[in-house]
Amino acid sequence: MANSDFDPILVNFLKVDIRQYPAKVFSLGFIHTHGFTVSSLLAYSYHPDNQVSFRAAWLLEHVCMQQPNLISSIYDAFITQLPKQTHWGTIRSYTKIAMLATDTKTATPHSVEQEEILVEQCFHWLIYTDCPVAVVVNCLDILYNLRKKNPWIEDELKAQIQYLLKNPTPALASRAKRVLKKMV
Repeated sequence: MANSDFDPILVNFLKVDIRQYPAKVFSLGFIHTHGFTVSSLLAYSYHPDNQVSFRAAWLLEHVCMQQPNLISSIYDAFITQLPKQTHWGTIRSYTKIAMLATDTKTATPHSVEQEEILVEQCFHWLIYTDCPVAVVVNCLDILYNLRKKNPWIEDELKAQIQYLLKNPTPALASRAKRVLKKMV
């Protein structure tokens, strides 16, 4: 979406007006009432203003958490564009959506190519030294979820976790140990 394609009213809602609502009201009905669709939230999550990008992704995350079946309607665009996203706050929400999309209880059907993009991107974020812990721990879960179809992931994931545990934050240590325990 080009900058000129972003509706200034919707941009203003994400930048300013959304702050008057608690996250617990974020739902499919809420986004429709305010002029968004699941697809348009994904598009707005690529807005050049990081605040607009983050809030669109955050709103999308909440809607997807309530109704994981909605992910399938945007999954192709979500995965295809994933490597283009550079805002860490937005990526954190994306990894939460990807966790839902790969969880056995809420899995979204996907192609081998889509899975390859997701695996490659998660490993890329894991090895990036400036990657925030929230993104790292979500990537651990995503890769754990994908290991059954890709047996090689388990060995790589274990090695990466061992490396990350050399100097972990408490949150990283907790999630990494939980993922390791599930693999044993």
